[in-house]
Amino acid sequence: MINYKLPTIEDLVRLGEPHENALSMYIPTSPGVDGREVANTQAKSNVDSAIRALRHKGVSEPVQEQVRSQWNAVADDGELWGNLSNSLVIFISPDHSEEYVLPNVLESRTTIGGRFDISQLVRAVTTPQLAFALTISGNGWNLWQATENTRASELPLTGEYPENADESANRAIIRGQRAPRRLVGDEGQNVFLEQYAKTVADAVRSELNVRDQSADQPLFLFASDSLAAMIKDQDLPWKIVHVNGSPDNLRPDQIDSAIRERLGALTSAALSERAEAIGNKSSAGLAVSEVSDVARAAVAGAVRVLYYNIDTRATGTLDESTGEITEGEDDLLSQLAVQILKTGGDVHAVREDEITAQAWNGKLLAELRYA
Repeated sequence: MINYKLPTIEDLVRLGEPHENALSMYIPTSPGVDGREVANTQAKSNVDSAIRALRHKGVSEPVQEQVRSQWNAVADDGELWGNLSNSLVIFISPDHSEEYVLPNVLESRTTIGGRFDISQLVRAVTTPQLAFALTISGNGWNLWQATENTRASELPLTGEYPENADESANRAIIRGQRAPRRLVGDEGQNVFLEQYAKTVADAVRSELNVRDQSADQPLFLFASDSLAAMIKDQDLPWKIVHVNGSPDNLRPDQIDSAIRERLGALTSAALSERAEAIGNKSSAGLAVSEVSDVARAAVAGAVRVLYYNIDTRATGTLDESTGEITEGEDDLLSQLAVQILKTGGDVHAVREDEITAQAWNGKLLAELRYA
């Protein structure tokens, strides 16, 4: 099973603090032997380039060897390379190494400087990767859950329910209800499936209410158009995302992939709505989009929410007492993110086209707690 190892907010803050000769690597990956070999080769090449850069800067040979030693330990970790997903993030300094296997698709990037580059890692933490799924056909149904840490897997059920459409109809007959199979033609088939859909929807409501009482997580519905419509008619409180087609032969990894591919659109819609609301506060001085304004507000603890383009490269050094930005080689967005996370703000690393709000300039947007 693939394990997704996500950092916490505390990890982001810790990683964003100064680390001398800090090497950050973001590597797109894929499971399997070929994916493992490609990723390992790319990482080794990145390390070689980073050590040459350290040598060019005049960093001592013992420090260079410490960086190499940290990489060798990572390279020899068979468990890590045997459980890759969509992205691998590796942080190495002379006295430290840390790796994250992520479901998010991140861009290839390598930096070395006085801080680790966490600008893309923020996306993995603040982009939800939690979802439920219902696979249903006349032959049977199952509930699934995908999390930040695990690929979609079948949920154990606490109640006893009909396993398929036939058993659902048989239970209805035993209870003295009208037997849909006694009808003929399309009418009989529709009544038959409607009873089944209601039974399954009741089971879903019972099982998921315990796990997600506020219905925050989306529910992906793998079913035919007709059966999906019947499930939707049951007014389940979760946001339903229909994936058309018969789920009978879907493997767990295919279910997981379908969920991950669609989660981004859901997140984008929610973030765009919030960004639009932030933009409406610009006249009150509570929305800013200039780096210098955001920097001053960040060190004052005045930023409630920050959006930034994950593909933007901005370097510099942030003065944590004044908010002044001076020339430097470290990632500036990482430093802003750390300052805002320290004071309880929200940070969202997005791609330019994911936010449709008018206030979004494609680079930066912040909501302030006060003007």
